[in-house]
Amino acid sequence: MATRVTLLHNPGAGFERYSAEELLRLLHQKGYEVSYTSAKEDYEDALKTPGDAVVVAGGDGTVQKIAKHLIGHDVPIGLLPLGTANNIAATLGIAGEPAEIISGWDLANLHAFNVGQVIGPEGASYFFESVGAGLFPRLIRKREDEKKEKASREEELEDALLHQKEIVNSYRSHACTIRLDGEVLSGDYLMVEVMNIKYAGPNMELAPEATPSDGLLDVVLIREDEREQFSTFLTRCLNGHENSWLPQVRQVRKVEVEWQGKHYHIDDTAHEAEGPVHLEVQLLPQGLLFL
Repeated sequence: MATRVTLLHNPGAGFERYSAEELLRLLHQKGYEVSYTSAKEDYEDALKTPGDAVVVAGGDGTVQKIAKHLIGHDVPIGLLPLGTANNIAATLGIAGEPAEIISGWDLANLHAFNVGQVIGPEGASYFFESVGAGLFPRLIRKREDEKKEKASREEELEDALLHQKEIVNSYRSHACTIRLDGEVLSGDYLMVEVMNIKYAGPNMELAPEATPSDGLLDVVLIREDEREQFSTFLTRCLNGHENSWLPQVRQVRKVEVEWQGKHYHIDDTAHEAEGPVHLEVQLLPQGLLFL
């Protein structure tokens, strides 16, 4: 019996390099029986009878909105990374052209993926990549405001890194208190980022030891007095060079953040609170499965 999969495709992802027809052809060639739905449309109905797996063709944002419907289910996700950063795929070691990735799938060899929960000013939310306050919410807002189309994924990432470097050089740090499994840290910080994966923002590897199946959160802390080092870190990322300096990372199970500013983010969505931001972050006992 053929393996039945549901293909959810963001047709605008990957600078439209892969059409629905091309992806369907590749999946059929590998023997899959496929039901197609655009991820831009009413995909929730398609997830009621997903088959043996859900194939997600798109970027991190597409993965996030579909994955929240699969938490705690035994239906795995086959990820075809067609976005700009592809941070989730990069952490899982998924790379290459769709035909190559599809050839490597094995329903008998699935990879567990933790799902986070954050309780903040707007209530409880899931997250898959990271939650934080400081520099990244500012970058997300700036990118949303500009909405400039780039010619390629590489240009898009380079532009985002340049914007992040500009923000680092001008951003005012904020007082913050962080509780890491009960240990208390405080000071003036440029950024506090609670990560479930290795990469954040424009494909920056901030938590190289992060494993999204180990039940641990990786908390990245960048203090005011590390502004110059982080600016250099971004320059080296832009130039494709390895970094000798890496930010402080702590591995914990539960995090509380008291940020004396108003801006924070959950995955790729920026938020603004009415006053200081309080975040409680932990991993859920149920998660996801990836091919």
